[in-house]
Amino acid sequence: MTKFSLNTGNNVKPFKTIEQQLDLLESRGLIIPDRNNAAAILERTSYYRFSAYSLTLRSHDCFHDGVTFDNVYELYRFDDAFRKIVIVYTSYVEISFRAHIAYEHGRKYGPLGYMQPSNFSDEARHQVFIDKLSNEIKRSDDAFVHHHREDRDCIFPVWVALECSSFGELSKMYKNMTNEDKTYIAKKYFGRSKSYIENWLQVCVYARNIAAHGGRFYNRKLKSVPLRIPKKLQNQINSETPFATIFAINKLQPTTELAQSLRSELKGIFQKFPCAELKHMGFPEDWMGILVDSQTAYADLKKVNR
Repeated sequence: MTKFSLNTGNNVKPFKTIEQQLDLLESRGLIIPDRNNAAAILERTSYYRFSAYSLTLRSHDCFHDGVTFDNVYELYRFDDAFRKIVIVYTSYVEISFRAHIAYEHGRKYGPLGYMQPSNFSDEARHQVFIDKLSNEIKRSDDAFVHHHREDRDCIFPVWVALECSSFGELSKMYKNMTNEDKTYIAKKYFGRSKSYIENWLQVCVYARNIAAHGGRFYNRKLKSVPLRIPKKLQNQINSETPFATIFAINKLQPTTELAQSLRSELKGIFQKFPCAELKHMGFPEDWMGILVDSQTAYADLKKVNR
């Protein structure tokens, strides 16, 4: 665990006012045509967050020739748009996965089978999941929870209980299901092995958490949950880049229409914010082709399963 020190010393940078922050940026070669506008932006974003988007536009502490404050802010706005896309399309993954797990687990083990540790791989992990799910149900003020609490003797079938689970806990539930059950869901709904689906689901959860907390994607390595990449694409995708997260989100979209919409929105923000370079997001030049091709097999699978 990281330990924080309250000791002052040479490693602590002094506080700077907004005006001093702008002076510092200008001293490093950043062109600021409108200081009033720039000051307003720093007031609502913070210098520390804003300056992170300048890393690809400077060498050490010197900005490249001709770089303006607006160039940096464009990257900030691009990242904001990217985060919104991640939040929207991971929500579709979450909702569909919740439906798949509730349906298949309920069908096989019954409405309350999710409460039995024998229906899962690891009893201790199952107990942690049940404890967290119970706390979420207790805190919930949704009408459907109130109905089952008051009129159904606090009995929550799996399709009700999982509506209260977080995306992260849903992912952990899938991870702790039996190999047989994980394989069945992975093959039926996605035409892939359980190891891929388990990993891609974790990647989606990780990306969603970054986006929900306003974290940066642009020019960032995402090392916590590297993407499991199909062999034929291993030379085209860096597993620790934002594109890797998009690959997972694209693969797990519940319909081809949503996957198409995801790709269209991504194309749109790259066009809207031309300062954002593909390479700093880990996007290959043929990123659209890779995503389209990777979705084709899933579309064919859905036709077969209808």
